[in-house]
Amino acid sequence: MKKTPKRLAIIGAGKVGTAIGHILQKKDFNIVAVASRTQESLDCARDFIFGFKTRDVAEAAKLADVIILTTNDDQVEPACRKIAQNGGFDAQDVVFHVSGALSLNVLDSAKAIGAKVGSIHPLQSFATVGGAVSQLPGSVFGVTAEKEVLTLARDIVEALGGTAIVVKDEDKPLYHAAACVASNYFVGLIHFAQSIYESLGVSKEVALKALLPLIKGTLANMESQGTAGALTGPIARGDVEPVKRHLEAFGSKIPEKKKLYCELGKYTTLVALEKGTISKDKQKELYQLLQGGGLE
Repeated sequence: MKKTPKRLAIIGAGKVGTAIGHILQKKDFNIVAVASRTQESLDCARDFIFGFKTRDVAEAAKLADVIILTTNDDQVEPACRKIAQNGGFDAQDVVFHVSGALSLNVLDSAKAIGAKVGSIHPLQSFATVGGAVSQLPGSVFGVTAEKEVLTLARDIVEALGGTAIVVKDEDKPLYHAAACVASNYFVGLIHFAQSIYESLGVSKEVALKALLPLIKGTLANMESQGTAGALTGPIARGDVEPVKRHLEAFGSKIPEKKKLYCELGKYTTLVALEKGTISKDKQKELYQLLQGGGLE
């Protein structure tokens, strides 16, 4: 039986796990062990987290009362099961994962032993460990947890400098989808805009340089005015002719990109309607124009 409360183990020494361990350690959490499949990750973690390092996940878990699984999504369930099968959990343990997409079911092998389970997912995108250390504070975390450990989950988020929002387990797929749209698909959207400039002979690098000030300005407007309030451009004005010219140009020069432009435009008409700068009739006119791809 483990006697010392709140001893933490980090299972998975990637960007997120290493950053979480680093921040919590600075907030006087007792990080007793870090485990990772690769020695390279453990070597990197040494620069950020004190404590025992091992490639044996069960060995690390045995030392702790709170185990945070920060592996890739496809490794969460296998890692949890491996720890359970090798005696790494007991009934007094708390086990969290940090996936936005996965339900708590992936922790069933820990729950079967009597452990309480939950997840704490940062709504943030990380490129490096150092970036994660600086970006986690101030982030919003989606928290899903059994009621007995919800307070602990909130305490961990608070220690990380974040804000917790409670997400029902059954709502996690759509919660995560929204995050993917805002982050991953946003990258795809900017790449799409770059590709339009590339079709005009502008290099990808110059195109991005041209677009970044516009992107930053739009994000600043969104922060101060909200999403609908930040909308500008022809659809926001109810200006049909520029949209028609766009569609004609797509049709003649880059027809393979026209469909995506139309789908984005159709949704944008709804945002303009929400903003209140176009009438329902004008929204319908623009929507039908885009629905038909500019065909009269």
